[in-house]
Amino acid sequence: MECLDLAHAISLLKENDQVSIPLVVFGHMHKELAYGNGFRKMIVVGPDNTIYLNGAIVPRVKRLNDEDKRSLDEESALSSSEAKGTRRAFTLVEISEGRVAKIAESWVSVVADRTTLEEEHILYEVS
Repeated sequence: MECLDLAHAISLLKENDQVSIPLVVFGHMHKELAYGNGFRKMIVVGPDNTIYLNGAIVPRVKRLNDEDKRSLDEESALSSSEAKGTRRAFTLVEISEGRVAKIAESWVSVVADRTTLEEEHILYEVS
């Protein structure tokens, strides 16, 4: 079996006129670049209007009111902090009629059984 990288696989699919690829979603590393070089691009629109979305957000879970905002990757840390609550990151994509209509990075607070949308950053929206 031939090993393909993502770009090659997408180009092979695009050779077929029957296949439409409006969105490619992947996740890679931190939102902030190393050495204080700003932020990485979350979205790139290709020349054929395919949208490439890097949905990775690190950390994706934070304790509420925790100044150092450490990641809660371990189950034990997560269960002990749930009483205080957490903020969780989601990347939401709305698709309408086979086209991407909106992409948003959202932060939701979770305290006991209650969830609240705390922040929403629109990354892409059809005008």
